[in-house]
Amino acid sequence: MTSKSFFYRKLYGPVAGLFLFVILLSGACTRTVYVPVLQPAPVDVGSHIQTLAVVDRTTPEDGEERTVESVITGSNPNLNREAAQRSIEGLVRALEGSSRYGVVRTAERLTTPASRGNWPPPMTWEEIESFTKKYNVDAVLVLESFRSEFILTDGGTSAPAPGSGEILGRRFRAGGVAGIKLGFRLYDPEFRSISDEYMFDHRSRVQAEGNAIQMVVGGVLDHRQAVNEASFQTGRIYADRITPQWLRLNREFFTKGRGNRDFKIGVRRATVNDWDGAREAWHESVNSRRRKVAGRSAYNLALMYEIAGDIELAREWAQYSYTDYRIRKARSYVSNLDRRIRAQRIAEQQLRQD
Repeated sequence: MTSKSFFYRKLYGPVAGLFLFVILLSGACTRTVYVPVLQPAPVDVGSHIQTLAVVDRTTPEDGEERTVESVITGSNPNLNREAAQRSIEGLVRALEGSSRYGVVRTAERLTTPASRGNWPPPMTWEEIESFTKKYNVDAVLVLESFRSEFILTDGGTSAPAPGSGEILGRRFRAGGVAGIKLGFRLYDPEFRSISDEYMFDHRSRVQAEGNAIQMVVGGVLDHRQAVNEASFQTGRIYADRITPQWLRLNREFFTKGRGNRDFKIGVRRATVNDWDGAREAWHESVNSRRRKVAGRSAYNLALMYEIAGDIELAREWAQYSYTDYRIRKARSYVSNLDRRIRAQRIAEQQLRQD
């Protein structure tokens, strides 16, 4: 391991055992392995921001205007307040599940000028700094705007079952769409800048079926539940915007090595996820006099070092496989590793604590 092993243990340790497994492709000269890769967040939040206070600023100052708006749009102010909290819950859970941030969910419910789904004026830096001191955090993430609605889209009935009665035996179907529009701002008091400002729409389609009694007593569709579940997802969607994410990449290793004993041993060890053992065996077969065996061994070693978290050494072996032995697959592998090196540097910077 190189000096980068710190980041491998921090980033890969919890997930490596979950994703590193082999898919057998019978009759092929390669096998596929999934490698966990940490992708940078779409928004590069400064590494000086390690802790966040989450604040709800969606209570309108003008209650009368809000009431008029609810009549025009079909939104429900009480459900909006509940759904906004569900959005914050989804956000906090997602952030807590990452290693990027420490999160404080505040009980603050701030008022804001009624904006009809648009951005309200930003908070003042005096307000933001008071929150950072109160909750001992680096930055403040504010839910600035929130609207929810539920629209019935379709419905129908099915023929009653024989002998069940015309009404009680009939099944009622209904469909609807829960719509959420919300906006978050991330305030960075150190530089007195808004690190991110993002408003987006999210829609979730639901369908349900019930009999006449269910229709009368509870309704076929639970619109409150649909709106709350869609709201929870919006929080997770935004969390993905500012948090590095794990992805799985497909990689292949060669399985045929012209009868070379060490090469075969490496293949068997890799098949049972013994990566260290496979690397040891392929370090022997890379010295083979057969150029194809040596080239494929070098290629396989590149994969072993990528799995171990040493991406730069993996690139060296992949380049060696292509330049010295003309293994064509190694050329594209070098390009893939170049992209990984750039992405990993950004992701590590996003996770590095000062």
